[in-house]
Amino acid sequence: MAIDFGRLVQGVATGAMGQFNAEVAAKDKMKGEMIQRAGLNFYENTLPEFQKKEKSRKETYDKLVGRFDVNVAEYFGQNNFITGDPNDYKNILIQMGDDPDIKADQLKKYLEATDSSYTKRATKRFDAIKEREKTIMGLTTGDSKIGDMTAKLQIPEFEAPTETTEEVVTPAVPGSQVGPVVTEAVPEKREMKTTALPTYEEIFGDGKEKIESNFFALTPSKRKELQGQSDQQYKTIYTNKITGMTEHPQTYKDNYNALPDSEKDSQTLQQYSYNRYFRERYLPETGLTYGTASAEASEPAEIAKGRLYIDMYKANGDDKMVEEVRTRLKNAGFDLTKYSL
Repeated sequence: MAIDFGRLVQGVATGAMGQFNAEVAAKDKMKGEMIQRAGLNFYENTLPEFQKKEKSRKETYDKLVGRFDVNVAEYFGQNNFITGDPNDYKNILIQMGDDPDIKADQLKKYLEATDSSYTKRATKRFDAIKEREKTIMGLTTGDSKIGDMTAKLQIPEFEAPTETTEEVVTPAVPGSQVGPVVTEAVPEKREMKTTALPTYEEIFGDGKEKIESNFFALTPSKRKELQGQSDQQYKTIYTNKITGMTEHPQTYKDNYNALPDSEKDSQTLQQYSYNRYFRERYLPETGLTYGTASAEASEPAEIAKGRLYIDMYKANGDDKMVEEVRTRLKNAGFDLTKYSL
């Protein structure tokens, strides 16, 4: 029986082609699903998150302009302190301290050497997100760009300069002769000079004074010593010499009685009065501050109050009550890691 090699080859070729087409179809389907997922992720997650961050950036920038001025806001914008995180403003205030000594001349010198503005940086970010969208949509035509897509999808941050280069001109000096003394002429000299821009510390200070004046920057033994001295001073002032009983200020008593029962359960009137006197009178008189007011003002009231009690109990070495306050805040739904508690 004769073998029809032509039909055999055709059959083999048809089978191979069928297998090849099936593999291509599977790859095309997988590629299509990847494109679809990338598109959905962009419009449902990436773009909304970008818009949310941009709104937060603008709010932080405007708050800094309102509290300080546009130059301060511009510095923090250029140096990526403003990232789109809702906590940026609070973190910047903590970084600066309650009463920053801003060197306006150094700040001006820095900004004059940088070619940036909020609008320029925002435009660059918006252009990048547009390119990202084009890359996502471009996956549907031509060769797949999935391989190099990651590098193209980064939203750039402005890189703050640390130095500036400018041309320095030394004027020419004409020659002269005074009696027998001849001074040769010096031609004009031009050279490019690179100088370092003012640092954060040179503009806003190094913060050492603020840290040293903060009660919680002291050693535990020193904090305990100050607390004891304050308590003794309080007793001396408010102890009735006839009865020997401590007579707390009426304001302290009224405010203590107005506290929720849960807070009164955790401290006596005497403890409340001692700690309030310590924070409001004793520490200021010794040139110390009790924490950072800016940070407390930017937090939810419950967190600010909780921080106050945690610091108070820490100062007294009462770890049990520290954990009790933390537990109550957690039970109230707060994520303590967000507030460094």
